[in-house]
Amino acid sequence: MQRIVSLLLALMLMMPAISAIAAENEKGLYDENTAYILNPPTPPEEPEFEHEFINILMLGVDYAVLTSGLGKEDIKNCHTDSVMMIAIDLTDNKVNMISIPRDTLTYVPGAYGVYKLNAAINCAPTFEEGIQTAQNTVSWLLGGIRPDHYVVIAPHLVEQIGDAIGGMDMDVDMSYLGHSGRTYEKGFQHLDGAGIMDYARARRNATKDNNDYARTNRQRIVLNKIFEKVKGNTDLVYDILDVVVENFDSYFFSDMSVADLMEMLPIAEEVVSGSLNGYEMSGELTMAMMYFNSSFFDQQKRQEIIREVYGVDIPVQRLNSRGYLNYLFKNGFDAVKAIRVGSRIIDWAQKASFSGDALNHAVESRKNLIEVFSTVDDKLDRDATIKVEKYTGILKKAIADLRDACSYPEKLSWAIVETDKWYMDPDINQYSNIDWN
Repeated sequence: MQRIVSLLLALMLMMPAISAIAAENEKGLYDENTAYILNPPTPPEEPEFEHEFINILMLGVDYAVLTSGLGKEDIKNCHTDSVMMIAIDLTDNKVNMISIPRDTLTYVPGAYGVYKLNAAINCAPTFEEGIQTAQNTVSWLLGGIRPDHYVVIAPHLVEQIGDAIGGMDMDVDMSYLGHSGRTYEKGFQHLDGAGIMDYARARRNATKDNNDYARTNRQRIVLNKIFEKVKGNTDLVYDILDVVVENFDSYFFSDMSVADLMEMLPIAEEVVSGSLNGYEMSGELTMAMMYFNSSFFDQQKRQEIIREVYGVDIPVQRLNSRGYLNYLFKNGFDAVKAIRVGSRIIDWAQKASFSGDALNHAVESRKNLIEVFSTVDDKLDRDATIKVEKYTGILKKAIADLRDACSYPEKLSWAIVETDKWYMDPDINQYSNIDWN
């Protein structure tokens, strides 16, 4: 029963368009070696495991914090402030929880651009498709390991659970103003549901370690405290289950029905004699892409965690380092902009049945820039980056000549929308209207 409680509480607490890309790929512009900023990655095939696993992706969303009036008013506009893969190892009877920082800078399968992991759910037309996009993104980050199921949980549910178990006593390690508007003093005190959620969500408002890694650690502390309280208390377990059932499809979303969740309880009982282990895909937490507080995996640690949890080896990620992404901001986005603006004019000319040397030169210049841009990797070879700058200039000149030759009707501009807000430029990020906060 204790393991059942642990699993369920983990589920609750830790929580235009793609067709344009497809059209470009159909024209043969991009291959599998093209830079991800142009050609979004796809998760590799899932490794073959020696053990039997059930993987559940937990997403905690910043939606409808009713006690404070904060949070996203519409579930479709939410971000995922907590991301965790729960690996239930049925062979060794143990549960491993892998936390992934919300501020991880990443590419999103199916969408061109660069995003924070917490916004992957926004890179789709609907909430349901966004959940699938978030699953694909996590799978890519974990080397192809895919969730079998997902659970999405809003803060209000955690508040209700906290109240259902009568709150908890805790030695708070800092004084701070919570999201609910309450002020908390450092020291021992009793936290109700809102207090539990305030502490678990504390990040920017924290007066001690106000970063993404520290918030994840605070969530672990809260989780362990609740485990201690409900341990061996069947009444509290069913009180929690009642809260989940009452909030299904309002503050609790899953591809599993209530009946499915109940059917998983025997599975949880099978691992009751095993262990509950927590891991974090941490690394470098720093300012990147001008001013964003961003997280970058320690690739060696990433590989070690996957090897320890799943017993498989995965490759190091490419083109996702702080150095490479800062290169995109400083120089690479200029090439991306040139390729996308150039593609629009080339496509217009071709549809208008225009032909001639100007079009041929523009097409060849675009091809050359894509090729040299894709040779730049995390090592940032100076010769390669200089060549990108050279070929970017050649493409811009070729496109300007083509515009004049084919009488392209629109103004030609290479400027990125508000340079300090590159993510708002639809030529850089496909989903350019996402709130990055």
